Amino acid sequence: MFKKRDAQGSLFEAQCWPTRVPSDSFYGRLSHVSDMLFPDGDLAGMYSADQGRPCLPPGLMCGILLLQFFDNVSDSEAVQRVAFDLRWKVALRLPLDFAPPHPSTLSVFRSRLLVHGKERYAFNRLVEVGRKAGLLQDKVTLLMDTTPQHGAGAVQDTYTLIRKATRQLLRKAGYNLPGKRQGLAEKLAVYLDSNEKAEIDWSDAQARGEQLKVLVRDAEAALELVEHSDDPEARAAAWLLTKILGDDIEVDEESEPRIAQGVAKDRIVSVTDPELRHGRKSSSQRFDGRKLQVAMDADSGFLLAVEPMAA
Repeated sequence: MFKKRDAQGSLFEAQCWPTRVPSDSFYGRLSHVSDMLFPDGDLAGMYSADQGRPCLPPGLMCGILLLQFFDNVSDSEAVQRVAFDLRWKVALRLPLDFAPPHPSTLSVFRSRLLVHGKERYAFNRLVEVGRKAGLLQDKVTLLMDTTPQHGAGAVQDTYTLIRKATRQLLRKAGYNLPGKRQGLAEKLAVYLDSNEKAEIDWSDAQARGEQLKVLVRDAEAALELVEHSDDPEARAAAWLLTKILGDDIEVDEESEPRIAQGVAKDRIVSVTDPELRHGRKSSSQRFDGRKLQVAMDADSGFLLAVEPMAA
């Protein structure tokens, strides 16, 4: 249920007492504009007006996320700073005895922003209000760069990619339902019953090779089942499995499948997050995720534009 911040304030608010938080610091400047920065009413549409437990004010949650990004801390650390860091209390205009939310509340709030298409709300408001408050000049010197955006999906090896993509294809095609499962070959039904790796000696190259043959054979059989399907989800899952086979598998002199040498361009590295890619910031710094293009004001250090790049 939607809830606003109390406009009355409290005698115990951090800014009501002398502090050593510099007024020209990011925390001090954020405190000066906090009343106008994230109006709770802007995000009222994300909540029910009269049902459920009262939420933490969305304007406060946006402020916490902003400070979390600025200080580059985890959800757990962000909650600790809300509780104990005087800089955060000043910036958010919180009472000294404010009880912080559980760390999972931040994750739930981010998900709510995504569902309602408000994921850029806090960033856009910071730039807009920063200009009005004089934190940003009319003319700025832009610094352009790219930065890694680390992905949350599991990075998987070829065996896991094929196995999980085959399982996903069968489920998207409806073969997990009793009516369709009855006609499914036993070798493919195994993928619906278990999501675990085969119990083989993974240190044995020959055993791995035999397992790869089984996985490729089963994947091709699953693809044949949906070859003429019109279901968009099944076709998307079929494309993913086909892409993985094309990226990672080649045929040897005896027409048997083997792991391809080298890395295919735009190789899929995760079934849980197909947009994830291996990336490099430099020859020695590797990451798994995407890249962001960033524009920053040279004087204030404010980020003025952030756009994702193709993985």
